[in-house]
Amino acid sequence: MESLINRGCDFIFDFSCVICHETDRNTEAEFYCEECSRFYCSNCVEHHNYLFKKHAILGKENISLWPESDVVEQEKCKEHPKEKLTIFCEEHSELICHVCHFHNHQ
Repeated sequence: MESLINRGCDFIFDFSCVICHETDRNTEAEFYCEECSRFYCSNCVEHHNYLFKKHAILGKENISLWPESDVVEQEKCKEHPKEKLTIFCEEHSELICHVCHFHNHQ
């Protein structure tokens, strides 16, 4: 069984690192790039800064300049993008939308 450290935790952050999220890790974002319109954790921002030296990075000290939140994207179903994740399937241990519930999680 994979440890919580390796697969991330179940915390929901106001701002999650987009790179970590794409690789199934759950990490809080500490930086925002205005040019990319993306959030980064402290590890991923180093890679970003190496590749994009001229991009303006905003840290948490400037959080008032960040977009309101990225939680809205996290609340959308990946299979049904117009649907919100509203149900927790205990059998599969995941959040699902009502369409998934009807078709796949009865």
